[in-house]
Amino acid sequence: MTFTRRIKALAALLALLLTATVLTGCNTAQYAQSGQTIIPAKDVAAYIGQNGVTIVDMQSAEGYAAGHVQGAVHIAQEDIVISVPVKNMLTSKNKLQKLLGERGITADTKLVVYDDNRMNAARFFWTLLMYQNENVLVVDGGLAAIRAAGIPLTAEVPTPAPAEYVAGEKDALWLATAADVLAQVNEPDKNTVLLDVRTEAEYLADGKVPSSLLWDYANLFYPDNTLKDVQTTRISMIELGIRPENSVILYCQTSMRAAPVFLRLYDAGYRNIRLYDGAYLEWSQNPNNPIDRPAGTVAPSNKDAS
Repeated sequence: MTFTRRIKALAALLALLLTATVLTGCNTAQYAQSGQTIIPAKDVAAYIGQNGVTIVDMQSAEGYAAGHVQGAVHIAQEDIVISVPVKNMLTSKNKLQKLLGERGITADTKLVVYDDNRMNAARFFWTLLMYQNENVLVVDGGLAAIRAAGIPLTAEVPTPAPAEYVAGEKDALWLATAADVLAQVNEPDKNTVLLDVRTEAEYLADGKVPSSLLWDYANLFYPDNTLKDVQTTRISMIELGIRPENSVILYCQTSMRAAPVFLRLYDAGYRNIRLYDGAYLEWSQNPNNPIDRPAGTVAPSNKDAS
């Protein structure tokens, strides 16, 4: 690197640090405990074979058969969602209990979960949180990061003894409904933010919920598909006008991409966050719901219709 390029790189770094200092210095709000849910891939090795721990692989069935962490049980995306009233909705309490019990998991088991698509493990975390289980760790970077950490994979399938998993009742604290979103559209609360984490191309093609901010979920990740760190996440949210005291409702097309955004924010100390599970698929299928079209026209809502 030339001297000039080094000077430019140093100047850019100093500018970033200054921005972080200014932004966080102005932020007097308190974040909840952070950095406790997402773990680096290198830490997975310490959990292999540990009593009271189950490693969960969330690849496809074919991916799991080709190679997974030693002792990992398989749970697929389709195992933790249902398609009523639309695709990829939260599974029922009974189905979750049966699923986890068959994998030898109890409510006291520490779960270490990874995927290969940036979404499934985060969705698993949110699903268990919805049923009052916070005992889940998500592997940053998923399977690719595990490989890069030098952790060997196996095709051997474990046979855990069945267990009884008792789930808590559904916790509405983390869930937003279409009615919640419509209420925000019709009677906006200045402390509530609707965050659409789809792409700009999707917005241009299909519109979005009125008043929602557009922020592509891909912004969460570094080039190696690991999640951006806590401080960078907080700065990104402040730049969007989102502070930890704000109530944030997240959505994408079918609630899957919104899950890693939920996870990253939760791990960064945000607790006023909810996932709109029906997502834009549910919203756009109701002809009475207003839609912000790229041209700026908005269809009337139930409240405004005449």
